[in-house]
Amino acid sequence: MKTIASWESLRAYGINALTGEACSLMYRILCDITEDGKRVIEKSLSCELKPPENWNAGAVGSIMLAPEMLVPISVFALLEAGCRECYVIGDAVVGIEQSDSDADVERLLHVHQDAVRRHFAYHGPHGDRNLHQMSGRVV
Repeated sequence: MKTIASWESLRAYGINALTGEACSLMYRILCDITEDGKRVIEKSLSCELKPPENWNAGAVGSIMLAPEMLVPISVFALLEAGCRECYVIGDAVVGIEQSDSDADVERLLHVHQDAVRRHFAYHGPHGDRNLHQMSGRVV
């Protein structure tokens, strides 16, 4: 199992939180992103990013993200890293890896039964997309 509970945890997925001082509202967090981080954010927002110049070496650009984006970005980071499913437990996201046993998952859910908020997994054959039944297009 993998857990993301803070912006620092997203560093392993190519999203490096730098500072909140770059936002004049003192709301958004300036993050440098690598190519992997860019892909995760693009997947979570369903758009193509053209980030401005990065602040540090090794990044492809920078982006400012609201603190509330931690959970949705974490879900996609874990699913794209190969987790078969994710649970939002309190303010953390726990990714269930392919090698995790069903018994371990049941124990996790039992221990945190009052804190489990959401469950996510790619269920269909189209990853994060569904098939539109009338047109037959993947939307």
